[in-house]
Amino acid sequence: MFALATVKDVETRLGRKLASEAETGRVVALLDDASALVRDVAGATWVDEDGTEHPDRVPPTIRYVVLRAVDRAIRNPDGFSAESDGDYSYQRIGVEPGIYLTPGEERAIRRAMGRTGLWTQRVERGDLCVADTIWVRDSYGQEPFPYDVWY
Repeated sequence: MFALATVKDVETRLGRKLASEAETGRVVALLDDASALVRDVAGATWVDEDGTEHPDRVPPTIRYVVLRAVDRAIRNPDGFSAESDGDYSYQRIGVEPGIYLTPGEERAIRRAMGRTGLWTQRVERGDLCVADTIWVRDSYGQEPFPYDVWY
């Protein structure tokens, strides 16, 4: 499947050309990984059943999220979250090595795909069957009422 962003897009965001063939290969692999994660969250592939690819249909937000994930992996490949030098120290929260999506990026993907707001959630498991009707008396001495047992 095609990557949701290009090596040229990555070079533009880095502000430089990729230094070697090995670095270009790594960027291609990172683009593939990020694209797979984004497709999972988006619930779309932008590929028809006959295999026709449609990169022109990929929303700009999706491309942006892929590039953010790749940029993180390039700039911080080991996932360092803190640094210090003398009196100076800096720490970032939620940093991981490799490709990952932040909760905010996942929300952005869902918004770009129109998957926001209300949805329907099933609350039963399979077909419900009435097994038996039991007549129950309440504690106030009223007439018995039917209580259906479901399974």
